[in-house]
Amino acid sequence: MNERPPLPVRVQVGYATADIGINTVETVLRLWVLIYYTDVVGLSAFWAGIASALAVVWDAVTDPIMGVISDRTRHRFGGRRGYLPIGGVLLAIGVLAVFWPPELPNQATRFAWLLGSYCFLNTGLTVLSVPFMAMAGEMTEVPHERVVLFGWRFAFCNVGALLAALLPKLCGGAETTTAAAMPTISIVAALLVVVTAMCSWWATARVRFLMPPLQDTSLLRAFAVPFGNAAFRPLLLAYVVASTGIGINAATFSYYYKHVLELNAADTLDVLAVFMGVFTLSIVLWVQLSKRFGKIRPMVVGASTLGIGTTLLYLLAPVGGYVWVMGIGAIGLGGFVGSVVLIDTLLTDVLDHDFLRTRQLRSGLFFGVWRFASKMARALALVVVGSVLELAGFVEQSDAQPALVETALILLFAPGVGACFCGAAWILHRYRFHDAAQARVRSLLARREGRGGGAVAPAGVKSAGTVRRRD
Repeated sequence: MNERPPLPVRVQVGYATADIGINTVETVLRLWVLIYYTDVVGLSAFWAGIASALAVVWDAVTDPIMGVISDRTRHRFGGRRGYLPIGGVLLAIGVLAVFWPPELPNQATRFAWLLGSYCFLNTGLTVLSVPFMAMAGEMTEVPHERVVLFGWRFAFCNVGALLAALLPKLCGGAETTTAAAMPTISIVAALLVVVTAMCSWWATARVRFLMPPLQDTSLLRAFAVPFGNAAFRPLLLAYVVASTGIGINAATFSYYYKHVLELNAADTLDVLAVFMGVFTLSIVLWVQLSKRFGKIRPMVVGASTLGIGTTLLYLLAPVGGYVWVMGIGAIGLGGFVGSVVLIDTLLTDVLDHDFLRTRQLRSGLFFGVWRFASKMARALALVVVGSVLELAGFVEQSDAQPALVETALILLFAPGVGACFCGAAWILHRYRFHDAAQARVRSLLARREGRGGGAVAPAGVKSAGTVRRRD
């Protein structure tokens, strides 16, 4: 079999472009959907949290289903990549529906609109993002090239997050709150999703993807398959714990800065923008550290530092502590968030392990279950935040909140988030499928291939008779 040529940089960059639109929408939703519906639409915090959580559960359920569907897709538009334009359009319509509700007279209609529009949005997100993520494992055979590809993806993820932080300033104006500016922001986000999805679809037109065999396993049975992989289960647990912390952080961010630190909207957006910028730049550093020290050690150090630092900073930050949160939070801790991106790169190594055991390439299924678990963690975070705020006596459409709300926000945003990151670090520290084990898997795959060594991905294994290339 001919050696596969390295992926050109323009293809790597073009493929990753879709993450700009995807993460712009996801960041906007994580940061602003709750406060938009409580402060502008007038939905109670509890019901806003429940509706958002149910929509995320819907998203979670559809992810593995879409993974199996994309594994089985064969058509002239390019297998998985053919879903990118469809998903981009559906996601754009969904984000407009969420942030352009009609006049809704009561809590029941507001709840119903948020639930229905958010579910539609997440359907589009699933159709776009699951095939898009699974494509990465079938574009390259070189482990480090995979890390670089994921590095581009996460860099563009953070470009999207940075745009989400800047859009309120660009679309709102001096006298407009972030929540009130969300309808205008949603138009920009919708256009960005369509454009970036089409860019990724076009850039990957000539890629020689590895085609997994068609499977006849039922969806329910297929969903359970990844949990039989011993290397996958603890990695998934670490990811879920970290995702829960990220979800709590995102859901409470705007409330914490407004009601605890009492920062104005402009200062809050400045901190968010700097944080996202530092986060994005730090990805390059963490990718380089992974080359030198392996993936596990940098992740453990980064997540531990992030957990302890988050807890101490937001417990001790004074009212109006702009300098504190900008210097220590956005600039200091922001650089450690980049370590989290390496968790996703470990999943491609698990796919190698799975292929070695089964001789089947099931990227879509594994990524679908991966996203299912992260969405369930996010749904849990939304329920926790909405319920805690409701129990603390949060008053919708009001700047004045009871003292108990401030206490609840501090506990959620500081030790609540910090404990999740420290928990993920502990799980990764005990992870047995370490760098040396990953290297042994790649060596065995290379031996099976008959190349006598070197690092190859399972998709290139010829003797298995289960994978063919599509030119």
